[in-house]
Amino acid sequence: MRRRDERGSSLLMVLVVITVVALALSALLTRSDAAQKVTASLRQEAAAASTADGAMQAAINNLRNSSYNGEPGQRCFGLSDTLSLLAFDGLSPVAVKCQPDPKQVVVQCSGDTDCNRPENAILALSTIPGEAGISVSQPADATFRVHGKVFSNSSIDLTAGSLSASESLSARGICSVGVLAPLCGLAVAPQSAPAYQPAVGTVPAHRSLPACTTPNSVVSFIPGYYDDAEGLSTMMSGTSPCRHSTWWFKPGVYYFDFHNTSNPLLSGDNTWTVNSGTLVAGTPAGGSCVSPMAGTAPGVQFIFGGSSRLAVEGGQAEICGTYSASKPPVAVHGLTIGSETSTGEVLRPTAVSLLSKFGLSATPSRLSTVDGVAATWKSTTANDTAGLTLNGYNQAGTIPVGSVLESAELQITHRHSDPLTTDKLDLSLDVGPGAPLAVTATGRPGGSEYGVTTIPLDASRTGSLARALYGGAFTGATISLTAGLTATGDTEDIDAIRLELRYREPAFRAGSGCVVEGPYPTSGCALISGNVHVDGTVSAPEAALDLSIAGGSRPLVKAGVVIRALRVSITGSLSGVAIDLPDVSPGFTFGLHLSVYLCPGALVCLPSGRPALQAKIGLVDADPSSPDPGRRKVTVLGWWRPG
Repeated sequence: MRRRDERGSSLLMVLVVITVVALALSALLTRSDAAQKVTASLRQEAAAASTADGAMQAAINNLRNSSYNGEPGQRCFGLSDTLSLLAFDGLSPVAVKCQPDPKQVVVQCSGDTDCNRPENAILALSTIPGEAGISVSQPADATFRVHGKVFSNSSIDLTAGSLSASESLSARGICSVGVLAPLCGLAVAPQSAPAYQPAVGTVPAHRSLPACTTPNSVVSFIPGYYDDAEGLSTMMSGTSPCRHSTWWFKPGVYYFDFHNTSNPLLSGDNTWTVNSGTLVAGTPAGGSCVSPMAGTAPGVQFIFGGSSRLAVEGGQAEICGTYSASKPPVAVHGLTIGSETSTGEVLRPTAVSLLSKFGLSATPSRLSTVDGVAATWKSTTANDTAGLTLNGYNQAGTIPVGSVLESAELQITHRHSDPLTTDKLDLSLDVGPGAPLAVTATGRPGGSEYGVTTIPLDASRTGSLARALYGGAFTGATISLTAGLTATGDTEDIDAIRLELRYREPAFRAGSGCVVEGPYPTSGCALISGNVHVDGTVSAPEAALDLSIAGGSRPLVKAGVVIRALRVSITGSLSGVAIDLPDVSPGFTFGLHLSVYLCPGALVCLPSGRPALQAKIGLVDADPSSPDPGRRKVTVLGWWRPG
């Protein structure tokens, strides 16, 4: 048999080898092309990242050298919140969009006397025997937490649970069981109050109460001076026409110096009681007010004088202060200095009616000064009378609204010649609004010597004169005087008719009465009591603060308490910090979100789509209200590339 030819199988092997080699070469060529594409893509991504980084740095540098501080109407980059960088990488435009965050508080403390936060979260100054500087009543499983330092000139009392502070906790008196890590019974001198001043140096304008007509509405108050606690209490009672409303006190300074016990035109006592609704003081935000810790909106300062006080017995109160770079955001200020003074005025006529039996002898000059030169009239019949009408009595100028009349007298210097009789004086004083004041007075026995007849006016201090002074409507007076002589031929000489007023103008008054008495609560009264939250600092070194709350997570006071005595009652669970204090650490005036957009091949870059780079920064200024371009600092709070 002939053997099979093997040349065919050799050819097959050659073809297999060639195919394998070809496939290997193809794979190598494909991998090389992919590597080139990957390299090109990485180069593009690196270039894009570099462009985005450069654009972000350019935007930050632009802001560093600007005076932008986030005030209303401002834009991050001059006229726009978008920074357009044309051909930034040499070819394509780039855009950086800026979105402001809410402002943040900056704690400025260059020294103990130059700081915009108190040194202590709680500084209780009481040295009254038997009065605890700090007293807390709470459930047995509760912890009263304080963020900041605590110091009491006397004791710290705790009914149950525990009390802790994030910093030092010390007292000159004893501390109850449950006060954690305390230094108590210290033999040190009592601390004194920081010299915080009220936000204004003079009493603001007197305000009347707003209209109260509709339940569950918003009743708005404007900054100024309020002196009627009874009026406020009646408005905020559960039976008033505007019951259960929001009592909105617009941003600004309010002075509460109630005169209900000293001004007969008012009634009740000096306690302002809230029994319904919600009191919101400051810029409103969802049923509350904007905290000064945000630094974005103005708040209020409630100044209390005399024995004035606030009791929130129903509903609740939210009081927010105003951020400052140089002083604490004091929301409640209890005055420790100041007093009312009594002002006396001697007013004289400037015009006299010529239609009188006194004739030409009755002139303003003769009737205004005691000089022996008198207006003269002689009776022609028995029981004769002669009248005088005098105008003017306006030398006092403008008497401030809210002034309280103390006394008013008409001083008539006169004589008549008949020694056997006594003259008679009938007069009426008209100040414009309200009924004239009419008085009849027995004059003097006759003789050659001048004497003074004093006629009290508006003795009840509730008549037209008192109301005119209180309402700022007193611009002078008209006096109608009728002299009566019994005997024929008797001569009446009137040398002067002067109106003497004494009144008290509104003034800053130091706390007084029960507000400064103790030991609280056995005696005295609290400046503020009830369900009250204060977003700001409470500064009332001579008063007591008595807060009560069911529970929750919000601090009762958010920027420290300077008080004589602090008393807190908590019936439920209070999570978080009860009394807060901002940390002393560099902060940022406000935050900004920056987003970089790349637009390859476009003429103009619009900030839309997915950004190439994002960052969050904070700008730090020595004075947030007046940025210093080029000197401000930038804090990078975040830097990321969206996936």
